[in-house]
Amino acid sequence: MQIADVLYPNSKMEATQLERYFCVPREKIFVIPNGVDPSFADAKPDAFLEKFSVKNFILCVGRFEPRKNQLAMIRALKGTGISLVFIGDYVKQYPRYYEQCRREADENVYFLGPISHQSGLLASAYAACNTFLLASWLETPGLAALEAALAGAKVVITEEGATREYFSDYATYVAPDKLRDIRKKTLDVYEKSGDGKLREHVQRNYLWAHAARKTLEGYRLLHERH
Repeated sequence: MQIADVLYPNSKMEATQLERYFCVPREKIFVIPNGVDPSFADAKPDAFLEKFSVKNFILCVGRFEPRKNQLAMIRALKGTGISLVFIGDYVKQYPRYYEQCRREADENVYFLGPISHQSGLLASAYAACNTFLLASWLETPGLAALEAALAGAKVVITEEGATREYFSDYATYVAPDKLRDIRKKTLDVYEKSGDGKLREHVQRNYLWAHAARKTLEGYRLLHERH
């Protein structure tokens, strides 16, 4: 970090951490937000619904590990009768965490394993879900949540990390350590109709083309300095 000419964190929060904990001068930092493939905006639910026959469900996408906090989501939504779908493999260092998630899950919790981006099924899952839930301990901001939002899903996401920088007032935020908070807010969002504003927000600000333009801007500034 000290010998680099420029650093590209993906959020203002991360930029502050670089300054505070690694003593990186602010003038070396240029924030480049994460981006999402624009093809997710064209996602249709049909392929996922045909393959898995799960409807009106809550979706979480991510590897199983304590940071992602899937166990809290399972506990928070236990007894609701709502289908909860998990897509993602478990992290090899945490097999017991994954096993505990499976042990505590109701019969309406589905563990589908990893699904490739290239298959089209992941985008279809985003389009098919009622609500996307990511109550992690930290996200910067969670690419899966951006993808889901672009596919038209309502989003409930952790308040920890850089999520508010990305989702502004268009998502609902939960405390990852409070099961009642996760349950209440997720059920509230589940019952509401989506208004499409989050999807438009992501399209305006967080496609990969936007990230590319910001990256080019950073290189131009660096060139001017030298």
